[in-house]
Amino acid sequence: MKKGKLRILLAGCLTMAMLTGCGNKTSDNPGEAMKERYSKYVDLGSYKDIQYTPTETAITEEDVDKKVNQLVTQNATKVEKKTGVAMQGDTVNIDYVGTIDGVEFSGGNTGGAGREITLGSSGYVDNFDEQIEGHSPGETFDVKVTFPEDYGKEELNGKPAVFKTTLNYIVSQEYPELTDAFVAEKTEYKTVQEYREATQAEMVKEQAEKDLETDKESMMTQIIDTSTVKQYPQSDIEDRTKMLTEQLTSTAQAYGMTADQYLAAINYTADQFQTEIRNAVEESIKRKMIVCAIATKEDISVSKEEADAKIKELLESSGLSDVSELNQRAGYKDEDYYYIVMEEKVLDFVYGNAVKKEKDTGETVVEDDTQTANTEAGSTEAGSSEAGSTEAGSTEAVGAEPGSAEGETATTAPLEGETEAAQ
Repeated sequence: MKKGKLRILLAGCLTMAMLTGCGNKTSDNPGEAMKERYSKYVDLGSYKDIQYTPTETAITEEDVDKKVNQLVTQNATKVEKKTGVAMQGDTVNIDYVGTIDGVEFSGGNTGGAGREITLGSSGYVDNFDEQIEGHSPGETFDVKVTFPEDYGKEELNGKPAVFKTTLNYIVSQEYPELTDAFVAEKTEYKTVQEYREATQAEMVKEQAEKDLETDKESMMTQIIDTSTVKQYPQSDIEDRTKMLTEQLTSTAQAYGMTADQYLAAINYTADQFQTEIRNAVEESIKRKMIVCAIATKEDISVSKEEADAKIKELLESSGLSDVSELNQRAGYKDEDYYYIVMEEKVLDFVYGNAVKKEKDTGETVVEDDTQTANTEAGSTEAGSSEAGSTEAGSTEAVGAEPGSAEGETATTAPLEGETEAAQ
């Protein structure tokens, strides 16, 4: 795993960290207390009349084809081919018994249960996959490999091994034909054309919402770049840095490593880690402070009813029923729900006051109230979806696995109980 994995860890955790604040409430409304606490330390840059060229991502016929064909692939059936020859990229079912110097070793036997691997990406040790290529179902043959010196098991390190392997079958997929009857059976539509048109309309709508969020985020970046934070709340920074450090330690322990060992595995020193997370924490808190400053200046508030509605929305999107469980999983406090809504409102305000540049002529057109009203409904839904992904992002980040960097293949032998992780 390289440094990119740590950035995923930081991104997931900082989404949560950006929301959570410290300090005593000075109002019955947590959102108002948050605004008062942060806005006085910000010199706002320009946040009205921001010029932008709208993002307009086209949905092509090829895009629609791929989406429509997903219905076919999702309904494919698995076929066990007992003929043919195994090739690179094929998924095959095999059994094997591994020996060293003629003696079976622990974990090297499938026990006749069969194991599916994809040739070329199984993660098995040495050139195991290559030696299966060219064989046909029903054949039994020897696969000879050598464990790496640093494999991790003393009895296997650097040892040559032989796996008596049987190719049971080649896994194939049988796809249904995309017909009107198939579409009528699997969807609410009656014909392929009707399904295609509905799919295209939905894709256009979804892409427009993504483009809108891209434009809003670009505007927010401009505001952040032109604004100045005169003083950071040091207690917030220390709390967030401590939280991320503790999260790193927990992740390392999950892999049976110390924090220093985990950092070494992702090519970081302790000092580099502390510097990076502190910078990331400051960036996230700066955004929060600027949002609060705009909300204060423009008298943008969040009511308890709006915060409660956001809680309900996040519970539904996460599949949870208890807000206390949501708080525990995502690290939320009451203030966080107010902030999520507040940021959505601030982004809507900024967008509604932005100046659109026409692509062809370079002329500028101020968004009218009608267009702004039409976009706010869609942007709220899109924004809340992003907020609801905080837990998922954090969970995935914490599970970042050392030694599984992009482009790398784990050197794991086909040992019982370990092969699943190697795939």
